[in-house]
Amino acid sequence: MISNSGKTKIKVLLILVAVFIIAGMIFLLQRIDDDDIVVVGNQKYTKEEMIDFIFDSKWDKNPYVLYIKTRRGKTKQIPFVDKYDVNITGFNNVTITVYEKKIIGYVNYMGNNMYFDKDGTVVESSTEIIEGIPPVTGLEFENIILGKKLPVEDEQIFSLILDTTQALSKYEVFADKIYISKDKEVTLYLDNIQAQLGGGEDMDDKIRTVSDILPNLAGLKGVLDIKEYSESKNGYTFKKDMDN
Repeated sequence: MISNSGKTKIKVLLILVAVFIIAGMIFLLQRIDDDDIVVVGNQKYTKEEMIDFIFDSKWDKNPYVLYIKTRRGKTKQIPFVDKYDVNITGFNNVTITVYEKKIIGYVNYMGNNMYFDKDGTVVESSTEIIEGIPPVTGLEFENIILGKKLPVEDEQIFSLILDTTQALSKYEVFADKIYISKDKEVTLYLDNIQAQLGGGEDMDDKIRTVSDILPNLAGLKGVLDIKEYSESKNGYTFKKDMDN
């Protein structure tokens, strides 16, 4: 027969086993709902897309697993995202802060779109086209390496591209393409309008003028020349395509 002390030990053991089983079930079944996840700083990807990237395993939404991975600094590599931080704000509440790569344009190289930042560093290679990021043509390269600067002769070109894209964004002008000549003159392709801006001087004013003029050129095709911009002289000409 089992003594009373033995029975007590068995009861304690069974209770402990039951506690561990219940704790294990809680561990296995606990999940973070998408509604309890807040994503900030994202522009390229939607909240749902970021969640799919980060929580690509069924275990990733377990708060215990997420806590351990967060403590260890384990993150996923996501295209066009420099990094992201996961902050557990409650037992089932998570805030994800996204830091996207700062892209100002892209060039096509060997069938891929090579996206670069304001310093000309290629930050991403993809076949995807990002809405709002203009392709830049006219630059010539022998090779392009991801993570390295575009091999151009004059790096002032990057400042010219940055000034151009910032002004385009500021005045809400969408360019189908930006062409940079060997003389560092800028031409914008805007649907059926080819806007010749010339060099980088007064780029903000030139693109503001383009923004003001475009509504008057709706439905037309031709060349808008404001190379010699002069606000006081209304410095632009438009040559209509005779086939239009």
